Amino acid sequence: MPYLRIATQGGVITPDELQRLALITKKWALGKIEVGFRQDLLIPCTDSQRSLLRSQLMSEGFGVEEAAAVHPNIVSSLVAQNIFPQLSWLRSGDYLDILDEFTFKPRLKINLIDPTQELIRPLTGELNFIASPTPSFWYLVVNLSELGGIHVWPKLVDGEQIADWVQHIEKIWLENPRSNRSFEELYGTVSKTFTGRTRPIQKELKLTPKPYPHHEGIYRYDDRYWMGLYQRDNEFDTAFLEALCQLCIDTKIGRLYPTPFKTFIVRDIPKETIYQWEKLLGIWGIHTHYSSLELNWQLPDADASALRLKTELVEAFERLRIRTSSLSFGIGYRNAETTSTIVIEPLSTDYQRFRVVHSPDFYIGNTEWEVFAGDVARKNLPEILRRLTLKYYEQLSTDKKASITRKTSGLKPAPTQRVMQCTHCQTVAELSSPLPSSYLCSLCDAPVADFVEVELEIAP
Repeated sequence: MPYLRIATQGGVITPDELQRLALITKKWALGKIEVGFRQDLLIPCTDSQRSLLRSQLMSEGFGVEEAAAVHPNIVSSLVAQNIFPQLSWLRSGDYLDILDEFTFKPRLKINLIDPTQELIRPLTGELNFIASPTPSFWYLVVNLSELGGIHVWPKLVDGEQIADWVQHIEKIWLENPRSNRSFEELYGTVSKTFTGRTRPIQKELKLTPKPYPHHEGIYRYDDRYWMGLYQRDNEFDTAFLEALCQLCIDTKIGRLYPTPFKTFIVRDIPKETIYQWEKLLGIWGIHTHYSSLELNWQLPDADASALRLKTELVEAFERLRIRTSSLSFGIGYRNAETTSTIVIEPLSTDYQRFRVVHSPDFYIGNTEWEVFAGDVARKNLPEILRRLTLKYYEQLSTDKKASITRKTSGLKPAPTQRVMQCTHCQTVAELSSPLPSSYLCSLCDAPVADFVEVELEIAP
């Protein structure tokens, strides 16, 4: 079914904004809203509704994208503040200040991540800014497919200039497309054109992948509550969302947070108002505290075929008494955004044959995969997945109990050195600075005046 995407920069939307969005959706579309993987909101509509719906949304100031977004939503772990582990220096205001600096719409996928929280996975973007132990400074992990792997920027970057870094990197990367580009070239060119505030990396970046935390249900923290809301069909009725937003406004809750799990999280619920929330959920028939059997899934956005398969498999898991604690499942094709430990890949467009793969040792964070079953008929999937879960628990019960929280190898900053580089063909001079006045480029014969000193990554 056709749909439009609504940006929620950093995965944040105010109750007033969501209430207005719900009203527009009810009047001009199908009255349903779904949460996308990048914390944006999806509005299902018919082909005949799409044009007028887009016009109405844009007239109300919403950022609108088609299904294949030209400007992907900025993802952040702001939603996890106060309810999951966090760095001591990082505050909600730090995220919001960074997001305010984005006066343009990025074309690359941008992530702003606290590495200590467990809810939002850190490396699903193309430019992943990960908070460092040094206050106000962030690692930059570049995950552009054309570069053939993950690269860590050799220096920490100032959080106040993250939007500037993105703008300069995009300008160089997107406006000069060509094959055979390297991270060293990207880093050297950006360093020449933008002298942002940086700090040396004092501590190697280490990411510890863990199972998904509880992200649905009602939980108490400090003297308040937070709530994760989930719908089995992944769609929230706009009439319910209107009522939800009104209660947020009445109880002075200023923000709502879409998550990659297709849920909404409401934070900072005053404890004296919790019964108002219980009443709201009861009136609208919203269940809470679902089993992990159906929560720990990653589905493509607005994909009815994937949702039907998930529903079928969850029912089979319950019938066959298959335990899935600490495991997560994805349906679709693997890419940089895949965060599941087990992936069910369709081999046919009719969703009748599949390949089943899993990450080595079944822990999150790997880019390598092992094929468990290469060609499986749909009717046989439950049994294949039962055997795969048994494989996981059998190895977990012997010598791999630590595999749930096993650390990935550190992401090390690339070693660099300063060299003289030709501005025409990017050839590195065979001599170090200063070059003799008679020196000519060995490839294009450019004179010494056309060489500049740059910092390039070298093989360790």
